[in-house]
Amino acid sequence: MKISDYLSEDCCVIGMSAQDKQGAIREIAQKTVAGGKVVDVDKFVSDILEREALGSTGIGQNIAIPHARTDAVKGFVIGFGQSKTGVDFKSLDDQRVNLIFLMGADPKELNFYLRALAELSKLLMNKSFRQALMQAETPSAAIEVIKQFEK
Repeated sequence: MKISDYLSEDCCVIGMSAQDKQGAIREIAQKTVAGGKVVDVDKFVSDILEREALGSTGIGQNIAIPHARTDAVKGFVIGFGQSKTGVDFKSLDDQRVNLIFLMGADPKELNFYLRALAELSKLLMNKSFRQALMQAETPSAAIEVIKQFEK
């Protein structure tokens, strides 16, 4: 499985304007609507925030992976946001988050959803990958970085 097969330029936000967790999640979620798989963006955001209330998805290293299994999504959707200033996600390491991957999956897609989370987590462990994503200046550049590191 390759993340780049599911992430489109339309679903990427470079230089996010949101300054807080809820705003960042909404900003990226709004972009994912373009792919046609989000049937109810407000419910999608609500379900992600509900999941977030169980424990922050700010995993450290300036990364967050907010996600939810939700019937507001058909199949699987992923969005990406890059914030130069960082967003307070109440991360495990108390650092602001600069790289946010937002994921949603139909509840029937559990195995696919878990594989996507695992694949993304593996990529994000690479410091060079994270640095290259921070330097991406356009959605297409961000996707090229992902493709480069997936090889």
